[in-house]
Amino acid sequence: MLENKNILIGITGGIAAYKICNLIRLYKKAGANVRVVLTPNALNFVTKLTLQTLSGNEVYVDNFEIDEYKPEHIALTESDIFVIAPASANTIGKIANGICDNLLLSTACAFSKPILIAPAMNENMWKNSFVQENLKKLENNGYYIIEPETGFLACGTNGVGRMKEPEDIFEKTVEILSEKQTLRGKKFLITAGGTREKIDPVRYITNSSSGKMGLALADCAFKMGAEVTLISTFKAEKPYKNIIALTALEMEKAVKENLLGKDCVIMAAAVSDYRVENVSEQKMKKKGGEVTLKLVENPDILQEICKVPPLCHSVSFPPQGEQRSQALNERIEQEAAREQLSSVQSLTPSLTLPGGEGTCANFMRNTLPPLRGKCPEDKGGYQENPITSKFSSNPLLEKTQPTLHSSPITPCAPLIIGFCAESENLIENAKVKIQKKGCDYLIANDISRKDIGFNTDENEVYIVDKNLNIKHIEKDTKQNIAKHILEEIFE
Repeated sequence: MLENKNILIGITGGIAAYKICNLIRLYKKAGANVRVVLTPNALNFVTKLTLQTLSGNEVYVDNFEIDEYKPEHIALTESDIFVIAPASANTIGKIANGICDNLLLSTACAFSKPILIAPAMNENMWKNSFVQENLKKLENNGYYIIEPETGFLACGTNGVGRMKEPEDIFEKTVEILSEKQTLRGKKFLITAGGTREKIDPVRYITNSSSGKMGLALADCAFKMGAEVTLISTFKAEKPYKNIIALTALEMEKAVKENLLGKDCVIMAAAVSDYRVENVSEQKMKKKGGEVTLKLVENPDILQEICKVPPLCHSVSFPPQGEQRSQALNERIEQEAAREQLSSVQSLTPSLTLPGGEGTCANFMRNTLPPLRGKCPEDKGGYQENPITSKFSSNPLLEKTQPTLHSSPITPCAPLIIGFCAESENLIENAKVKIQKKGCDYLIANDISRKDIGFNTDENEVYIVDKNLNIKHIEKDTKQNIAKHILEEIFE
């Protein structure tokens, strides 16, 4: 189960430290190589000799404790996962604030792979707002937290704060290490939250979307290896890029400015269909009687980006046996890239390339390959989109001279996934919408139910593809729903 996995265990000062002996045995039985690092206070509850005997490896407490080429806190970071159990409030607070005053903390600061934290402390300490803020900070930065149980505590009271049992920590470790990096190297653009359309400086029109589903998709894509850009109507303190866009027009601008070079776009935000035509610069005073607001339609961002032509063009090169100057190479690529970019910008005027003019050829040449498969050879002026399995016109190939060889240098159009929130006729409306919008997949959810959808932690969805095939995902947490969606589409 854990064969050839290297697991680093961090033990802090707490009575639950004795349980880690059993956790080490579980890891070893599963085939893992286990190393242990302790805080000095942890030695008050468990001995180095016991841990060394169970793990079969040296146990570390102090910096530069043994004679190795690398400092210990760097050498230990080569493990596949760092499991800190029990994790005291003191250690949690120090990790969250970048304090490195012992070997365990220094290792945690330098560790770039998954870190699983199993807190253990008194109930009042667990409920302390500062402790909760530290845990939230760690969770927002990609740490895994396995929350404590309710039960009899060392202080003699019953309450929450008892460390999860070794078997639970073991299962969570297996789950984390089993996460597939299916999306490693891919670039995702995800939107989340309900937009706010101003009426005046203090009032606005909005909807009930919390943004939790979009945020769960961003988190899951990031954990699966993707480079994520989240455009949301709220601030998200995450280890990936977050752009805040409050209104539909702001979101449209942000999406178009960040669209180029993405492998997948997930439009999970609930964008308002209408906005107030004339927003009052001052707070509107109550004068009695009726007030009439003229609303104008917002742009349909999903439909607009689905119109962007695929970036799956080729440039023309002489046969590989012929000599070409570097200047000719650059001119050919720049001309092809300029022609390709102009076709995209004709539909998205606000779209710009990072780095400005003159970098488009390099940007597109270095863009990651398609999500599925490779672009095929010249097919008579058309090139297959390996993501959506449709063919898209390629004007550059149509101009290719018979004596030249065509070599694809750019990815195809991004896979586009939309969302559909309906209060009636869910499947029928979803089928109509995906055909109208032109996206590759549509995630349909029922907002008439109070137990799922808007402002809840759970959801139940249907995945509809462009061929109108339907996949039902049963009610589950939004985190698990997000995982199922990405696995269903990309695996």
